Amino acid sequence: MEWSAKSSRGLVRPDNEDSWAVQALPASRTWLAIVADGIGGNEGGQVASSMAVRVCLDHIKGRIGQVEPERLLRDSIEEGNAVILRAGNEKEGFPGMGTTFTGAIISEDLRKVYVGHVGDSRAYLVSGTSIKQITDDHSVSGLLVQDGALSEEDAMRHPGRNLLTRAMGTQDHVIVSTYQEDLGPGDIVLLCTDGLTSLVSSKEIVAALNDLPREKAAEGLVDLANSRGGYDNTTVVVLWPDLD
Repeated sequence: MEWSAKSSRGLVRPDNEDSWAVQALPASRTWLAIVADGIGGNEGGQVASSMAVRVCLDHIKGRIGQVEPERLLRDSIEEGNAVILRAGNEKEGFPGMGTTFTGAIISEDLRKVYVGHVGDSRAYLVSGTSIKQITDDHSVSGLLVQDGALSEEDAMRHPGRNLLTRAMGTQDHVIVSTYQEDLGPGDIVLLCTDGLTSLVSSKEIVAALNDLPREKAAEGLVDLANSRGGYDNTTVVVLWPDLD
């Protein structure tokens, strides 16, 4: 597996509340990638996103191969939700902290990617010049896109794009969406926070991935978002499964 990652606070926000991870798992040719976008401010968002990544990574590493991947992702997110809620109640100054979460288990042997997801970060599958958004956005604008009332371009400017309908750490029970996709030779898996997708379209993501060398792919996409204002933290993780 080759991969490239970059995280930036952008040009406006004082802190970077995004977190991410890429980790080889103790199973044959299996990897975990995560992006999380913290909410809550006053350092609470950074605490929540890093906590989500750590808890879910530990949960999955300890159980991979024993539990079906989609259930494993769901269980790990539910555990992370409980941990963040408890920490928010115990830590003075961090009430209401939470985070988005998009995690992908990639099995090169099975040629599949499994995704667990809450919030408006995204997972994409790129095949040549085509791109598929694997995840749904759990936001007001995302619901309108799913209903066919908004286009991708209109959603990027819609006032409801930052109004989340789901997040980790904000309610006792979190509803987790899971997905799976088949992988083919040359396919790319991309995870990102909304700092990218609020400023860069899916067509532009594909073009960049086809133009940039692999080691510069994530950095190039983050730089593109920052060149357009960098209004938010931006994190991009790009993975090239080895299917040969």
